[in-house]
Amino acid sequence: MPSLKPNLVKRIERLPKPTNTAAALQPLFEAISNSIHSTQAKFGGHVAQRVRIVVDIVQDRKKENTSITVDDNGLGLDDDNFEAFETTDTDNKIQIGGKGVGRLLWLDCFDKIEVTSVFKSGKAFKRRRFDFVLALEDQFKNYKVSASTEATASGFYVKFSGLRDNGYRAKFRVEAHTSYNMSSHSFCRLSSVDDARDLACMSEAKRASSPMR
Repeated sequence: MPSLKPNLVKRIERLPKPTNTAAALQPLFEAISNSIHSTQAKFGGHVAQRVRIVVDIVQDRKKENTSITVDDNGLGLDDDNFEAFETTDTDNKIQIGGKGVGRLLWLDCFDKIEVTSVFKSGKAFKRRRFDFVLALEDQFKNYKVSASTEATASGFYVKFSGLRDNGYRAKFRVEAHTSYNMSSHSFCRLSSVDDARDLACMSEAKRASSPMR
């Protein structure tokens, strides 16, 4: 039977473009929100004691070399979460306020997106890597899933590079180098995507090591 064919490129072109800094930072807020939800799902009532989310932002004055990483120790992109990642407008997180469009904002905002995740598969760990690109088809480039014998915990790491010149480059504004480590001492006050907006003005803090890098 015939069916409608989605056009992801046109869909993203039609997304509202940012008119202020808060709107331009929304793709970053979405990534932090994903990390918050993932660590909450993994640790439950113990999340405040065991969470680790590290956000690192580097930007020069001309915004030509913007680089952002978000790194957490949540569940990672296991098969269920990856299926949701592949699905636009998913209702996977609808019960906790998710709208399923965060990944579309990533594609609208950033030139390059690199994802690495370690997840539990049975009693072992696996590593999933790919580049997430804006294209009509095959949005997952250099995709690979492999055994991760050295891993001892699950997690998710994403690196965003470059800002698209569609309103985001002009409005995306942070300190030249901002690094923040959300661990047990800070989770209670940075526990929602609304609170995560404060990252735009936080000063540099010590970075934590990660098995995802």
